[in-house]
Amino acid sequence: MNLADETGTDVEIYRRHADDSVYADSRTGAPEQLLALLDRLGLERHTMPHAYVWHRTPERLSEPEKRRMASRAAAVLAAAGYRGNIDPGVFDRTTYDIAVAELVAQRGTARRSPAPAPPAASTAVSRPLPLSLRRRP
Repeated sequence: MNLADETGTDVEIYRRHADDSVYADSRTGAPEQLLALLDRLGLERHTMPHAYVWHRTPERLSEPEKRRMASRAAAVLAAAGYRGNIDPGVFDRTTYDIAVAELVAQRGTARRSPAPAPPAASTAVSRPLPLSLRRRP
């Protein structure tokens, strides 16, 4: 069982003890749409056969880049309507706020365009709230 299954959320973003990567655990049986969204956000998909799927930040990224990637993912996931948590140790408020502003601007542009734009998973709501900030036990 992974952390998202344990907490009953769609996604849990956190750092494992003694590991530099940031992980995004999705619940068992998560829809491909959610997994593909995490892929598009730059997180690398990993699978344990017959168990579960998780994503993590690429190892080549610096610590600040990993925090920015995780925080942007939190904003996009919240905007798409997914429930989850992000560990405060990997949350970057500035990056999150910038991502929210970009999502709001994209939604506004889509409303003003003459032809209807197809709905994007990352712009489902105009003011996404942060995923819950949760400290790992």
